[in-house]
Amino acid sequence: MGPIAGLWGYTPSTSGKCSSGACEEADEESLALLTGKLVKKSPALDLCRLCNDSLNVFKGILVIFMTWAHTNLTLLPPAQQYYFSFPHFIGNAASSLCFLGFVLAYGFSCDNAYLSDAKKRTEAERFQRMARSAAIPVAGAWCCAFAWAWMCFKLPLDYNTFIAILDFRMTIGNGPDFLLCFSACIVVMYLLRHVVNLGLRSDRPARCCLCVVFLLLGPLALTRLVVNDCTGMRKYFGYIFECTVREAWSPVLPALPHLFYFNMGLLLARFVRSVDSDLKAGASIDGRRLAAGSACFGLVALVCCYPLATVWAYNYGNLGVPTKWGPITRGFVDGPSVLWLLGNVFPVFALLALAVAVQHAVTIWAVGPLSAPVRFVRSEIANLGANVLLYLVVADMCLAGLYRGNYGQFPLDTKGCSAMCFGIMGVARFLQFLGSK
Repeated sequence: MGPIAGLWGYTPSTSGKCSSGACEEADEESLALLTGKLVKKSPALDLCRLCNDSLNVFKGILVIFMTWAHTNLTLLPPAQQYYFSFPHFIGNAASSLCFLGFVLAYGFSCDNAYLSDAKKRTEAERFQRMARSAAIPVAGAWCCAFAWAWMCFKLPLDYNTFIAILDFRMTIGNGPDFLLCFSACIVVMYLLRHVVNLGLRSDRPARCCLCVVFLLLGPLALTRLVVNDCTGMRKYFGYIFECTVREAWSPVLPALPHLFYFNMGLLLARFVRSVDSDLKAGASIDGRRLAAGSACFGLVALVCCYPLATVWAYNYGNLGVPTKWGPITRGFVDGPSVLWLLGNVFPVFALLALAVAVQHAVTIWAVGPLSAPVRFVRSEIANLGANVLLYLVVADMCLAGLYRGNYGQFPLDTKGCSAMCFGIMGVARFLQFLGSK
């Protein structure tokens, strides 16, 4: 990642040499040792830790959005979710940010833990850790599916229903295909990890750039690979590829096109580690180049976001509308589309940048006793992100029991849904507290 990272405003240090500034710093340190004076320096920025902490804040914000949106869908009358309403904003923001943001954060974490060689582990240990990471979302998907099947839709409590849910022939509720996408992404990229690690070597700039292009454009190209008939036993194709004809209780979020965001998280992890190691080795940062590179990335992402922004009046949850630039589809039939994936890059990275800024500001400025409430709020939001699967599964199971839409009953207004959202998260926080004892 060295040749790409260099475009973003920092100059790697040169091994075995020191710049004039570095030499002066070394001379000052030697003089301090000779005179017996201690020179107190501010600690160097730990970029990896900052990004990991910021990702927890980022995921915590997404947990709030997602729980709030699902509470509105479950308990708020559809007539109150009109255009320009606050529930409409929450629903569209959650549909745009949450799933894709979680996939990006998962790619960042998985690259650090299982895909790269940043941590020296044996192949057996690495595989065991990856398998455990892939299995946990599967268990969460079972919990959500059983809750919606038997608590909400009152399906028969018999052996056939149990097996159909267990082998995912029936995708019930809004959790199973969402969670299984994470397992599919990590398994696919783990199988390709040796190729990816070889391609992203910094000593081969041309090959590194080609690998980056492949990791980003490959998933976008897979949006053109559509399985026409996903009925019967072909329903399993829907977990991996886009489909046209579906049956009831079918998956709507295929894994392979969403590798676009998983791979962006992977590349972001490589970039952060490369910059962090160079900063610790004495690299310098050019603020102007960094600002210019960020501005160019933001401008391109903003342009790609424009087609999606023109259809804000629609419900993003099951979006499928034609535009003059092409179809914009989130999932379901022939989705996700390229315009949906590209259109959400700007809001996802804008929220991630906000999380990084908040984390850095709290770390630097919120240090006194008067700032304790600020640190508490940040720590609770970060706790949501660090335990994201627990909160999503508990919230989904609670909402499965609360849903009365089959009987035409939507009992709460906007304020009631807001209170219920934070009440559900409070229940999950209490369960986490009990489990930690």
